[in-house]
Amino acid sequence: MPLQVFLNASLRPYAPGYDPYQGISLEMPPGTPVARVISRLGLPPEEVTLILVNGVRQPPDFPLTGTERVGLFPPIGGG
Repeated sequence: MPLQVFLNASLRPYAPGYDPYQGISLEMPPGTPVARVISRLGLPPEEVTLILVNGVRQPPDFPLTGTERVGLFPPIGGG
């Protein structure tokens, strides 16, 4: 099963035709850091401020096995 990447909010326009229900399926070798996934998708690294891997917050250098669900979030403000 390939890696599933879900983009949120203002990151979605970086992936033309993005389907928020399906996400993006990627084949990545085991040990690939999340930062490489971000780069491969053409996302500006400074725009990704929250990374969830299988629902757990992780840093950009977190190594993936290649079968996870990855959620990428931009800076979010509120009040």
